[in-house]
Amino acid sequence: MACEITSGYDLVCDSQGGVDTWYAFAIANYDTLTYANGEVTALTLLAGTYAYPLNVEMETSSFTDVAVGERTNGAYGRQQTATVVLHGNTAEMIVEIEALCRGRHALIAKLNDGTYELLFMENGAKATDERASGTAFEDMNGNTLTFNGKEKTKACKIDAAIVNLLLPPVS
Repeated sequence: MACEITSGYDLVCDSQGGVDTWYAFAIANYDTLTYANGEVTALTLLAGTYAYPLNVEMETSSFTDVAVGERTNGAYGRQQTATVVLHGNTAEMIVEIEALCRGRHALIAKLNDGTYELLFMENGAKATDERASGTAFEDMNGNTLTFNGKEKTKACKIDAAIVNLLLPPVS
């Protein structure tokens, strides 16, 4: 396998940045996960388990996927971080955020350009939260979730059809 770009790069059309919606699920719930060439080709969860949407306000969420490693060690990996802002603080949110912070999760980001990416796909992310009440009326009253994890590969694209199959049935 060559370690160089061999096919060049063409400028793509401008598109919107940012995350529209997040989908979270516990990595313990994987049934199948297959990916190749930068794309998830199959992903299913155990029967009765689902990916749940985290609907966020525009321009409040982001992620980074950074190559890490040491030349002297000949090592390569990825440090992935996602920031998710959830407005409000209900009793249900307290319980859900506590549970989220105790497990390992993968996140699917539905980007504003209409594509999806799967982060923390093999090792999962550790979530931490910060609750802020704000001081002034216009300050945020809510929670900021930060997901951190290390992976062997860059986050992969995932087709909307696969994502839709992970969601709970509509009642």
